[in-house]
Amino acid sequence: MLCLFITYAITTRRPSNMVKILVNATNKGGEGKTTTSINLAEYASLVLNKKVLAIDLDPQANFSSRYVPMERDPAYQGGKIPGTHPDYNPAEDVMWDGRSSIADIFYGKEVFPYPTAISNMEILPASSYKLQEAEAVTKNEVLEKVHLQLKYLLDVPEVSEGYDLIVIDTPPSKGPLTMAAIKAATHIVIPSQMEQFSMDGIYGMMQLWKQETYNRDAENPIKLVGILPNQVRDIKLHNQFYESLVQTEGINSLIIPYKIKKRAIYTEILVEDANPSSIFHLPKSHVARKEFENACNYIMEEVLTNG
Repeated sequence: MLCLFITYAITTRRPSNMVKILVNATNKGGEGKTTTSINLAEYASLVLNKKVLAIDLDPQANFSSRYVPMERDPAYQGGKIPGTHPDYNPAEDVMWDGRSSIADIFYGKEVFPYPTAISNMEILPASSYKLQEAEAVTKNEVLEKVHLQLKYLLDVPEVSEGYDLIVIDTPPSKGPLTMAAIKAATHIVIPSQMEQFSMDGIYGMMQLWKQETYNRDAENPIKLVGILPNQVRDIKLHNQFYESLVQTEGINSLIIPYKIKKRAIYTEILVEDANPSSIFHLPKSHVARKEFENACNYIMEEVLTNG
């Protein structure tokens, strides 16, 4: 079992041959961000055969629920906590309760990635209450206690050299948890519906990306892979917003040239015990698989090949 612990004596520069860290981020809910995170992680694992670490920074814990048993938190109404780690041995691990989540890094604790049904994918799941606490830290504490903790963890050699790709799902906000992900990231994707409030979310996330770019040195860049048109329907409103984007200077060059349409199968396949269990287990000729495969291939070319 891999045990990861934050080390603070870490360089702020990540060599270009180290692990790529892809963040899906938008400050508006309902954009299909978690579904995109799932499919990007599974494409890298199942199709490209890459070693992937998934990280769930969203207190809703939907990304986590995809891969590990999550339980209701008895101390926090509506919250979720990871189930017992499969490697937990209560007779030997007397200083550990058998649960681990990415939120533990904000408490100075060790973290233990969970295995998944995909042999070359592991996950650091969410813990709703602990992540909510991290999101609520005061302004003068946020840099020390939240913003840089994830970067410290992902710079540890066991992580940076142990995986080909890290995929991070974020909450629908521009708060401390999203900022922590962006500060750790090498690449960002912005999933977006073709609707008015979604357009506002695009500009909000681009502002964060530009701010982070300004704060970094040339040897540690953060690349915006692009804006992924998501949950697109063939209706006048969506067509108008899409055309507006492709005609907007400064935005048009950032639009990923593949649309993800609104299809029932994208939610049906996420149901527990669904068969097949992944978009990439569908026949290669299936329209849903081809649609997401085109988008994922484009994104992974930018992340894993073009740097």
